[in-house]
Amino acid sequence: MTRGREREYQRLLEHYRESRTRPDVGLAVRPTGRGGPRPKGLRQADVDEALHGGSGVYQKLATGRLHPSPDLFMRVARLLRFSDHHLRVAHVELYRTDPVLPSTSPPSPHWRRVVDGQSEMACVLTPAGSLVACNDAFSGGMFSSGRAPSNLWRWALFSEEARDQVLVKWEEEWAPRILAEFTLARVRHPSSETLREIHLAVRNDPRLREMEEAETGFTDTVLALHHRQFGHGEVRFMKSTADGLGVVTVLFDLAGPAS
Repeated sequence: MTRGREREYQRLLEHYRESRTRPDVGLAVRPTGRGGPRPKGLRQADVDEALHGGSGVYQKLATGRLHPSPDLFMRVARLLRFSDHHLRVAHVELYRTDPVLPSTSPPSPHWRRVVDGQSEMACVLTPAGSLVACNDAFSGGMFSSGRAPSNLWRWALFSEEARDQVLVKWEEEWAPRILAEFTLARVRHPSSETLREIHLAVRNDPRLREMEEAETGFTDTVLALHHRQFGHGEVRFMKSTADGLGVVTVLFDLAGPAS
């Protein structure tokens, strides 16, 4: 391997291979031979053995002779126990996209301080729609109780408040886009029990199960909304992702006078 031409994902592969042992990847310890002490780290052949993918596969990956499929690379990275940060680095270099990572720790309690610093309605959500944090402008503006529900997907799809009071033209404009966003979340996180439960509820709902999804979700889309304090207006969703969470700012503008 020519080190000067080595890409970052190749360097990471070798770093983690040399940092792991056979027991780390589920293999038995090899007996020490007569030739001296056991070498540190895994051999390339050990990685092949643990992958059950054939001889020489890892060597081709590490030298750049084989461009791995996303599935193969994720298997190798998980086997070698890449950190989430290094997994993102390697995945972006190889495929120009972030990997979809399951949440392995509870969200930071400091997200409330982040959204409280905004004057616009703002919230932070898990991929399954559970509310991590929201500011008073969000909870006080959209919900009759002044308190946001625990799961925004469930509220927006099934509650009478969302359907009949808050999300204007729910069936024509809101619901198809909500379903589009929900489908994307479900495909990204197939192991989410919450998303599976909501999907089953959608299939059992007489209004939703026959509804056709929109071609896009909320990205830069203007929708009508009835604000609890200010009345009828329009909202635009500005979204970003941080630590696997959705950070959403809802820009609200009062509707102009009727023409």
